[in-house]
Amino acid sequence: MISNELSLIQQNETLRASLASSVEAFLAAGGKIDVRQVTVSPGVSVVERIQTPNFQSASVKSASDAQARRIRELAKTLNREEICEREGLSLGVLRGIAKRYGIQFLAGPKKAYAPNKRKPKQDAELVAKIKDCMDRGITRYQACKELEISSTLIRRIIADHNIDYPVVTR
Repeated sequence: MISNELSLIQQNETLRASLASSVEAFLAAGGKIDVRQVTVSPGVSVVERIQTPNFQSASVKSASDAQARRIRELAKTLNREEICEREGLSLGVLRGIAKRYGIQFLAGPKKAYAPNKRKPKQDAELVAKIKDCMDRGITRYQACKELEISSTLIRRIIADHNIDYPVVTR
């Protein structure tokens, strides 16, 4: 550390003088100070820094390439969900393979119902259960808890199916 503080400079003056006399004695005795050049290690190329190394063995690589070829062929006629079922993969794994191998999928079929709506068969089952709760004299809130459904869902089913389920007021 280089310091401009005068007290430190004066304090280290004796140490500096002893080192200087040691160097002079070494040189007087025929010693030679070896001054080496600074060498720069070869840097890593930009491509090697950006790309991750391939840790797959040849057999694993050929198996994953074969799976990617199968998925590429299936992607021409099937959507992602159908390929997942056929290959036994999760959607996340399939998306990862598609990203690595540049595979494009067909758009999935449009569903006949919104994803947050229940199917008519499920609604019919709930209607029967709600009517059973109503016959037993259970309030709407208690029916929600018993059937493990939300109050919004029970209100929608009551309105859609014209069920006369009275609201308990306090």
